[in-house]
Amino acid sequence: MKKKIKTRLEYLRGEIGAERISYGEIAELQSLAKYIDPGDVLLLEWAGVPEFDKTIECGSCEQLSDKPDKNWECPKCHSGNWEWKHYD
Repeated sequence: MKKKIKTRLEYLRGEIGAERISYGEIAELQSLAKYIDPGDVLLLEWAGVPEFDKTIECGSCEQLSDKPDKNWECPKCHSGNWEWKHYD
C-alpha cells in the first residue's frame, strides 16, 4: 500500500513539474497529505498543508508538534512516525 502511495505522489510531482496537474489530482494530493514526507515542501505546498501550525502528530503517541527536532524524532516517544493533520 505505501509503495503505491509513494509511486502516486511521485507521479503527481511530475504533473506539477510539467505544469499539467488537474483539479482532481490536486484534490487527490490533498487526500494523501498525511503520507507526504515532512520535508517535501513542493508536495506539501500543493496539498495545502500550512507551515508550522501544529499540523503534525506522532502516529505512535499522538504528541502534537509544530517543529520536531532535526532528526524528526518525537520528543515524547522518540519514534519518527509523524503524520500530517488538518485542523479546521
